[in-house]
Amino acid sequence: MDTVPALHDDANLTINLPQAEAAPQEDSPTRAKSEMRAIHEAIARVEAEAKASCAAESRAHAESRARALAEERAALDAAAAAAALQNAQASEQAIEAHRDRLETLRAAAIASTERLEAVRQETAELRARVEADTQIKLAAEARAKTEDEARRRAAELVESDARLAQQAAHAADQLMVETEQARLQAVERVAAVHAAREEVAYIASADARLATLARERERHAKGARQTAEMLAEAEAEALQLTVQREKADQIALASAFARAVAEARALEEARALAHLEQEREAIALAQAESERVAAESIHLRLQTEKELRDAAVHRERVEQMAAAGAQARREAEVRILAATEQRIAVDRQLREVALARTRAEEDAAEKVSARVEAEAEALEHSKLRSVAEELAAAAALQEVQAQQRARALAEERAALAQAASDAAAAENGAEQAAVASIAQQVELQRHAAAAATLKAEQAALLADAERERAVAEQAALVRLQEKLEAEQEAASAAQARAAAELVLAGQLRQQAEAERRIEQAQLAEIEATRALVEQLETEAAQKAAAASAVAAQLEAAAELARLQAERAQAEQAKLALTEELRAAERAAATAESESAAMLEQQLVAQRHKAAAEERASQALAARLESEQAACLAAQVRADAEQEKADMARQLEVAAEVAAQAAVDKRNAQRQLLESAQAHAGLQRKAAITTRAMADARQKLAELEACRLETDTQSLAATQESIAVERAEVAAGAAQRTTSASITREVIGRLTQPAKL
Repeated sequence: MDTVPALHDDANLTINLPQAEAAPQEDSPTRAKSEMRAIHEAIARVEAEAKASCAAESRAHAESRARALAEERAALDAAAAAAALQNAQASEQAIEAHRDRLETLRAAAIASTERLEAVRQETAELRARVEADTQIKLAAEARAKTEDEARRRAAELVESDARLAQQAAHAADQLMVETEQARLQAVERVAAVHAAREEVAYIASADARLATLARERERHAKGARQTAEMLAEAEAEALQLTVQREKADQIALASAFARAVAEARALEEARALAHLEQEREAIALAQAESERVAAESIHLRLQTEKELRDAAVHRERVEQMAAAGAQARREAEVRILAATEQRIAVDRQLREVALARTRAEEDAAEKVSARVEAEAEALEHSKLRSVAEELAAAAALQEVQAQQRARALAEERAALAQAASDAAAAENGAEQAAVASIAQQVELQRHAAAAATLKAEQAALLADAERERAVAEQAALVRLQEKLEAEQEAASAAQARAAAELVLAGQLRQQAEAERRIEQAQLAEIEATRALVEQLETEAAQKAAAASAVAAQLEAAAELARLQAERAQAEQAKLALTEELRAAERAAATAESESAAMLEQQLVAQRHKAAAEERASQALAARLESEQAACLAAQVRADAEQEKADMARQLEVAAEVAAQAAVDKRNAQRQLLESAQAHAGLQRKAAITTRAMADARQKLAELEACRLETDTQSLAATQESIAVERAEVAAGAAQRTTSASITREVIGRLTQPAKL
């Protein structure tokens, strides 16, 4: 039998056909059955292979479709993540903005706390100053008491000096009487010597006894000469001491007069300078306080305006970013709403939430409008802020009516307007306090001008300057009112005012430095006065030493009188001895002549002594005159001390006036502290409101994130179900198409050999 090769299909199927010519006829039914069986097996095999290939193709197609769906899902996830990232960034920026706002509010609260601490410190300084003034007053009283005691002691010292002068005069009179007696005794001795000379010629027999008596007399004369020399030395020393004392008294008197005049002038100048410096210090303190309050109010106003501008700019940026994010979110929501039905329900819920939020915003807007109307009604009572506040209220109403989406911004602006009105009220209060302090200063200057009669011209000039300053302050108040009416131009005017305040602060610092130097000069004057007091004490000690020297001189005079009395007794004994030895003296004419010469020398010495004593009496008289002059100077000094006490009382009155001014200033500072506390409370309320708004926005952002996550999950589930259904439909269609094509091809191939 010939073999015919069979055709091969795509599945490498080989069919061995029987030979047509050599097949026997009796085996045809069995061969047909076997061929049909083989055909059926081949068809089953082909169908199985076709099904396997269709399954592989459907699996590959499903995998490619799954990859495409995964890519689309990844793209949608990336878009959703980008939108969520934008929303998160917007939320973070809003949170950061609120955090910055909270930081600014916290810094403002810290600044308010620091200002309160500064006010407390100033109050403590004022209290310390009042205590120092009280101590100064007590010291002045103690000093007045010590001065009274010093005057009393000076009076006692003058009385003691007068008594000593009287005693010295009495001693001088006694010394003159004793000197006259000594002179008479000397004359008598001279007469006795002449008589002895006459009798010496008749005494010649007692030479030996005369010689002995002459030696004894010579010895007595030598002792008398030594005594006379010692007396002369003592008189010379006493005369020298008297001359030195006179010179010292003259120098002390001259220095005392000069010192008294200088002290009086220095005290007058010191009192005048102290009064002027106290007035200047009070004026400078009040002016510095008013300027500081004005500077703080202006700085606070500038800071609030800057915060308003920064908040407006930041709010605009946040609104723009929020609008862009909202637009992107709305577009994503539209796409998601077109894709799924669940988003419709979520959007309905969102619309309900939005409606509730709109109603809440409308309620907040109504509250804001009511608050603005209440603020307008409250600000109508303010004379200085009426026009500006009405304009602000109208602008706020227009802004509330025109911008319904920015009601939160309107609320913040209303709060900031309230803070600005509070700051303006505090500024007006500060200006009123400044005007009151200026009026008090003018009143104090008038009292000072009435009290200081010697400085009338300077006080008048100072009062004129204060009046000019008051006029300038009134003009500044008028300008401030105009500036409050024109708030749109307040930025440039505030900057110019700030520069002027800086210049004024520099001038105040210079003035404070000058006052510090003047205070140092006053301290130097006080030190000079203390040195002068020490010098007075030294002079008192010198006077005491002079008194002791006078006492020593009186003792020396008493000793001299005693020596003269002893000498008189010796002379009397010698006269008695002369009478007894008259006969012996007649024999010793030569010795007597020598003794007469010695007596003449003694007489000359006594005459010199008498002249010296006369000069001493003249010096004592001059000293009495100087003591009387010193008494007059002490009286003048006592009058000066009385004037000083009067000036001290005037200073006490001025100190009381200054203390009253300090009390008034403390009351003004207390009012300022209360206004600052009220402002701090408003700032605290604004911070609480801002924190609540931040919490609400954070909750809204969390709700948006949850909604976005829910939408993303629902969209993913829907996309997965659609992809699975599409994959199943496509796989079924492809499988059916593949099976049909394979069947047709197999049938065609099977039928092709029969046709041949």
